[in-house]
Amino acid sequence: MKKFSAVIFDLDGVIVDSEPLHQKAFEDLFAELGRKHDHGIVFSEHVGLSDHSTLRAFLQKTGLQHELEDLNKRKLNYFLRYLREHRPVFKGLHSLIPELAKRYQLGVATSSPHQVAEVVMEISGLKSHFQAIIACEDIRFPKPDPEIYFTAARKLCVRPSTCCVIEDSTPGIQAAKMAGMTVIGLATSLPPEKLKRADLIASDYDDVRKLLL
Repeated sequence: MKKFSAVIFDLDGVIVDSEPLHQKAFEDLFAELGRKHDHGIVFSEHVGLSDHSTLRAFLQKTGLQHELEDLNKRKLNYFLRYLREHRPVFKGLHSLIPELAKRYQLGVATSSPHQVAEVVMEISGLKSHFQAIIACEDIRFPKPDPEIYFTAARKLCVRPSTCCVIEDSTPGIQAAKMAGMTVIGLATSLPPEKLKRADLIASDYDDVRKLLL
């Protein structure tokens, strides 16, 4: 295992087990709009993509006429409520992240907005260990574009080639690889065979610990 200067975490599906909560928030929104059973979205195909991307697909498939930003806010309100209710921080992180922080610079690079990242930091109590939190407002092009990972490396003042990324989605893995970073594919949201572009595969944080400490 090569030596790294920084470890960059994705957020959804990596720090918090939030993909089921994202799906529930979308389903509640679609039901509110009268499309509970015929929304046309296959959620497994949208893991790692932005909410805007999923909502655009929903509008295209249903032909409904709604303001994208209004739908995004309504979905976000559902999701933030569920995050605070369920507090789905992955087991092992409360001990692992402080240990990693002694050895590496730590960052977060998420397709979610800062509002979500702040709630995750609030419910996890881990914010003090991260030197950079990059969210969708900080970039022009979402994953799988590598911009978010180049931005995180720049904020951490490290070279991209010295970064290790922990990702659970194919767009995220592609983005990190295109940035020249080493990627650990965490099999929390997708099966390992869907993460084969990653350099290494971890089934849980026990595996991540063995790889990085």
